[in-house]
Amino acid sequence: MKLNWALGGSFAGVDGAEMRASNERNGASGIWLTLEDWGLDATALLAGIGVFLLWGLVRPWGQVFPRWTLLLRGRRVPRWLPLTPALLGAGTLAPYGVVGLGYVMLCTTGVTTIRKGDFATATDALMVSWIGVSAFAVYGVALAVAARSYWRRTGG
Repeated sequence: MKLNWALGGSFAGVDGAEMRASNERNGASGIWLTLEDWGLDATALLAGIGVFLLWGLVRPWGQVFPRWTLLLRGRRVPRWLPLTPALLGAGTLAPYGVVGLGYVMLCTTGVTTIRKGDFATATDALMVSWIGVSAFAVYGVALAVAARSYWRRTGG
């Protein structure tokens, strides 16, 4: 969704130019705006790094540096290197996503309302919220499960 906006596409009644204008109004730094000029959304880039971390926690190259890491290849990966960001990410993203899902559920059922913000309608804002908080919740739980597995496999 965010990558689509960065590439100038439209989703949920918002096109990429509107999203960029919103980012500029909200004080996004020059580096994030430059990435958007190249068609890269910062959050999509960070999500890619997060997927790389998840793969490292469950694949063998997460325990021993692979051959494409020229100076480090063949050496053991220090446990703290993948576990620190994984545990920090799981500890923040999972609760944020789960609480967010509860809030979006309340908005969907009409118990409370959601601000439409930059979106054309509250329904569009609700759809984007469902996508966003679901992604945070799923990714946070996946990080927790993968970190626990890595912890057990690499423990002394």
